[in-house]
Amino acid sequence: PFLKARLAVHRIAVSSEAVTAARRAFPSGLEQPEGSFRFSTDALLLAAFAANAPYVTDRFVDLGTGCGVVGFAYLLLTRNNGTGFGIDCDSGLIDAAALNAEKLGLSERFAPRVGELADSGFLRALREEAAPVDLVMANPPWRLLGCGRPPGAEARRRALFGDAATFPLFASAASALLERGGRFACVIGASRLPDMLSALSAARLGITMLRFIHKSADAPATFALIESRKDSRAAMTVAAPLALYGPDRVASPESLEFCPLLG
Repeated sequence: PFLKARLAVHRIAVSSEAVTAARRAFPSGLEQPEGSFRFSTDALLLAAFAANAPYVTDRFVDLGTGCGVVGFAYLLLTRNNGTGFGIDCDSGLIDAAALNAEKLGLSERFAPRVGELADSGFLRALREEAAPVDLVMANPPWRLLGCGRPPGAEARRRALFGDAATFPLFASAASALLERGGRFACVIGASRLPDMLSALSAARLGITMLRFIHKSADAPATFALIESRKDSRAAMTVAAPLALYGPDRVASPESLEFCPLLG
């Protein structure tokens, strides 16, 4: 069975009414351990980017899943299509992800796992358990250590700041998990795009889609959403830029169409 090796956590009884309420409130109400990084808009944008692609995805893996927000958002946006694994090195976050899966009624579709992306044995075992993996998603730490003031809490620093090895680590892990032709969707700060493109190329992930996200139409790009495919030589498409907010500082119609969870 898909979840035969699920992480052992305290199971909670959740009524159908409670599940409906939790899904309606999502992403509000998710359990997040004290001191951990609180997810932001970029997590929801990543899930929407992956969900809007015209491909059927049966199995996915979310790298650095945290409390599980990206995986849950993907499942809800695709109406529970497929099943997935959420990977994180922090056992406290994995416990929170398991609890959130219960609350959202997604525990049979989302399996949290504790593991390190640098652990090749862990990745091999995960690929065998999750195969075939059609999609890997990641919101990696894209701020560089030494550039900006890191937060005091260690968990938040790990979630936000990385070094020159961070992007290659995520890209190589995605490549190791994916089937040939499988997709890797990620979100990063727009200023780090050259570094991520280099990491993807080294991991045999051909870039197929790029979309820039702006806070407003006249502001510089804040995020870059990138789709790549394993061993792909397809031409890259640059999608129209997306402005999150209009002149009135509320979510733009285009951003809500792209990701209804932003409303």
